[in-house]
Amino acid sequence: MLLKTLAAGALLTIPKPLQLFANEKKNAVLTEVSGTGNQLRFPPVFTNGGNMTLAETTEQVWPGQDTQIITINGSYPGPSVIIDKGQTFTANVINNLNEVITTHWHGVSTPANMDGHPRDAVAPGSSKVYTFPVLNRGGTYFYHAHADMLTAKQVYRGFAGFFIVRDPAENFNLPSGAYDVPLCIQDRRIADIPGFPYNPGNPESVWGMLGDTVLVNGTPDAYFEVSKTLYRFRLLNGSNARVYKIAFSDNRSFHIIATDGGLKDNPVQATEFMLSPGERVEILVSFAADNIGSNVTLRSLAFTHGGTLPYKQGIALDILRFDVTNNNSSGGVVPSAFNPITYYDPANVIGPPREFNLTMSGSHPMHKINGLTFDINRIDWSTRLHSLEKWTIRNLTADFHPMHTHEAQWQVLARNGNTNLPPNDKGWKDTVMLYPGETVEVLVKFTEYKGLYLFHCHNLEHEDDGMMLNFEIIDPIGIQQLGTEVPVKFELYQNYPNPFNPSTKIKFDIAKRIEENASLRIYDIRGRQVAELFNGRLNPGTFEAEWNPKFLPSGTYFARLTAGSFSKTIKLVLAK
Repeated sequence: MLLKTLAAGALLTIPKPLQLFANEKKNAVLTEVSGTGNQLRFPPVFTNGGNMTLAETTEQVWPGQDTQIITINGSYPGPSVIIDKGQTFTANVINNLNEVITTHWHGVSTPANMDGHPRDAVAPGSSKVYTFPVLNRGGTYFYHAHADMLTAKQVYRGFAGFFIVRDPAENFNLPSGAYDVPLCIQDRRIADIPGFPYNPGNPESVWGMLGDTVLVNGTPDAYFEVSKTLYRFRLLNGSNARVYKIAFSDNRSFHIIATDGGLKDNPVQATEFMLSPGERVEILVSFAADNIGSNVTLRSLAFTHGGTLPYKQGIALDILRFDVTNNNSSGGVVPSAFNPITYYDPANVIGPPREFNLTMSGSHPMHKINGLTFDINRIDWSTRLHSLEKWTIRNLTADFHPMHTHEAQWQVLARNGNTNLPPNDKGWKDTVMLYPGETVEVLVKFTEYKGLYLFHCHNLEHEDDGMMLNFEIIDPIGIQQLGTEVPVKFELYQNYPNPFNPSTKIKFDIAKRIEENASLRIYDIRGRQVAELFNGRLNPGTFEAEWNPKFLPSGTYFARLTAGSFSKTIKLVLAK
């Protein structure tokens, strides 16, 4: 088979997956196998604490053809962040573009000033240091542009990359190293080859920027050589607007093992699933029954939807061809189950449901949430730290809307009232797709940080067109932190006043960070829970909660503080 090697000036860094996860980098050359496509690229791994420099760069995305794109440290896609849970991530993002930028760490819990809000824009020639502890579960996250009305353009031109969190405690003998493969799927336009021009017109403002060919990890016509063994593939829909119906050309089955926020309760066997922009799904696929020399293609199946040909949702597209070349073994298995997920109980929701209606209206149709378009200076609502909320999202348009919240992972409760959900909905989600005319209910609790965050459609043209709102996470109900000193012990103090009427205050100390949820609950004398003052994770500190049992009778009650393996109880007397 004839191999063509690119000129030395067109070198791209293409580590093998094993090297990717071992945090090693080697230079390699993008090769073209005559008549069969291009070997799948893998971005280099980012060195934690280093620079991420954005610049306009000429690269050869298609062999032998120059493409003007946005690169990060000279890489397209951007270098992959690979980091363990519990570590502190730090990057100095340098803006060498001619327009403002921000960097959003999608799905990753960060302080508000590290989240990449458009208010925190980095001017051309300037830089910003992003640093935060990695609190998330092990999983496949990513980062991308988020500047006001520039997000779609900058992502389309190359500003995005993986942010993969590893959890050493999750040891289920899954395929690893060269058999653990991240795949960023993006569509582009054949008519634009070799460039990525971004000049959306009226169809794009309605349907989003859709293409008719697929790049994987920035590789067109991509193929990947596999062994006759089990693989773990991390699929990220990094497209601006395209929705994919993921399946294999031979309709083989695979196991869905993870969604946006990490591993599910257990693997679920499937032959297809929908993947909207911003979503991630991890699958286990076996090639053990394939013959050496054979191949199979990962595809997006056709489905019916709107748009204008050839740039239409639902067209059939080939994504990535797998060529079976050897008998090596990954040693991986399909586990029977993973760690159980504690699902939220709708009975614990505080307050009425928040309702969001998605519409498109006006002489120049604009995408809106509750009749509003984005105002960078307006706060659209406030939500309490540690309060479980139910959000009801209604899609009143004829298009898909992948809705994304910053700073938390949702649990999808129901679609059109049906709680029997597809496997890629179950688990932890930060992005959920709404079909035309659909109503989706999600449960959400913000447990880490206070401050200003975003809720928006992840069709990036819809987002830039106004389908985005600001919300602020504020103090928990009835709870405040007293001072900044870290206590030396875990303690629950006697409430005051006691006896009390109508309210009492309860003070407690958390001496160290507890990875499990802490809770403060009230029980009656028969042991029945009558109130939950909070349930979530707390940083070390001294706190005070206020309890006002408006409708409970006089009598003896008990307050129980639980944090990890620690628990303390006090007696309270209500005297009305």
